Amino acid sequence: MLNDFVTQYDKTIKSRRDIEEEEDFKTRNTKAILETNHLIEAMAGERYTRKLFEIFKREWKAAIRDYFHEKISTHKNVIKYRVGSPEVDKKWCAIVDYHLTEIFTAHCSCGKFETMGILCKHILYIMKKKQIMNLPEKYIMSRWTMNASYKADNLVGFHAETTTNEVSALSLWSVHSKVNIAISEASDSILEIRMLDTMITEFLQRQVEIKRNRTDDEPTPQIVPSQIPSIVSQVSLISDVRDPTHVIRAKGRPRVASHIKSSLEMSTKQQRTCSYCQGKGHYKTGCPKQKMDIAKDKQKE
Repeated sequence: MLNDFVTQYDKTIKSRRDIEEEEDFKTRNTKAILETNHLIEAMAGERYTRKLFEIFKREWKAAIRDYFHEKISTHKNVIKYRVGSPEVDKKWCAIVDYHLTEIFTAHCSCGKFETMGILCKHILYIMKKKQIMNLPEKYIMSRWTMNASYKADNLVGFHAETTTNEVSALSLWSVHSKVNIAISEASDSILEIRMLDTMITEFLQRQVEIKRNRTDDEPTPQIVPSQIPSIVSQVSLISDVRDPTHVIRAKGRPRVASHIKSSLEMSTKQQRTCSYCQGKGHYKTGCPKQKMDIAKDKQKE
């Protein structure tokens, strides 16, 4: 039914958004667990989101443990390497072109960076052998970084909107993004955090005064400024939260999960029908009419 579809669709969208907010919170308020002390891995843990860093970490672990290289040729400023694992046949080895320039440049035949936007284990292996200590910015795709959703260059201000008195969803998203950027930029200084907290508190106090002076009949909730939680000042308290070392996933649907029944499930159960007397509520084995007929037949005998 259409009404059931709309209800289930809204529920699914809400679930997806809750998961996205949870992942966003985990990315911004936890530190990545590193396998090594190498600066490349540390830089990737600071820049990538937690999901993408797990993919990067698998490539990095394979690059530092399971691979070898073999120099094939040198042509002008390009050196070709064959990179692979000793346990794998040679036909599975990748070819890495290392360019002798000031900025690290490499291309791999596996094409992982061109397709997924993340460096493959073959290029990471060459970087480690060449003692490259930093991950070049051109190999860090902005869409996989922590600030992808809150990038200041992508924010749309009120100047791009039409002249209307209504607050659009784009305006709310823009302000929300700027607040997140302000918290992120001020999180290393206690003075900046206090200044930001003071500005937000003063703004909320003005909102309380404006609402008190309204002549509307609608009751407005009163905000006590002294009880406004200073969330931004707690950033330093949760910045040391780390990801668990082992991920435990429960199987099946949670027991407390809510389930909206469809129209078919909500319909009344079909009553049992007797095949002997065609009555409702019982089967032939318990049919009282059949028992009476059997008793009469016995008396006649």
